[in-house]
Amino acid sequence: MNPSRAIVLVGGASRRMGTDKALVTVDDRPAAVHMCRLLEEAGFDEITLVGGEGSRFEAHGRAHLPDIEPGRGPLEGIRSALAASAHEWTLVVPVDLMFLDADSMRRMVAALGEHRFDDVVHASCADGPQPLFGWWRRSTLQTIERELSLGHFSVRNVVEMFRVSTVDFPASVLRNVNRPEDLG
Repeated sequence: MNPSRAIVLVGGASRRMGTDKALVTVDDRPAAVHMCRLLEEAGFDEITLVGGEGSRFEAHGRAHLPDIEPGRGPLEGIRSALAASAHEWTLVVPVDLMFLDADSMRRMVAALGEHRFDDVVHASCADGPQPLFGWWRRSTLQTIERELSLGHFSVRNVVEMFRVSTVDFPASVLRNVNRPEDLG
């Protein structure tokens, strides 16, 4: 499978972090730019930052797509990305999974080739599923839009409506960074 389109979700409020997670320094660059570099190393040629205010990334020359309806969480980011895409599949990566590496991205690329008949192929670990790091088929868009219109914003609840496969990762790789102490 030759990867083409990936998005990095950067629209969160970052309340617990106390500063914008997308701009937290990881390997001497903002976390959002770090994620883009990992995706480039894995072979992606179309990478878009989705959600939040786009001007914060102008200095880094990264494409940005605002949420269609801001303030509705990561499911809205997925919706916005799928609605703007002509590709059948989009890899979704949340900016707060700062312990991912290029090998993790390549594993997800390989996983899509093994699970092409599913609707969503997402990461999982001993701590549970991580549907925000995974492939989403464009055909899921109509269901996502319906659920959002009904006020259902939970990614975990919506993902249960689809044919899903999971890719196992160590919990250390899927560690969510929400507070400054989570970076250590």
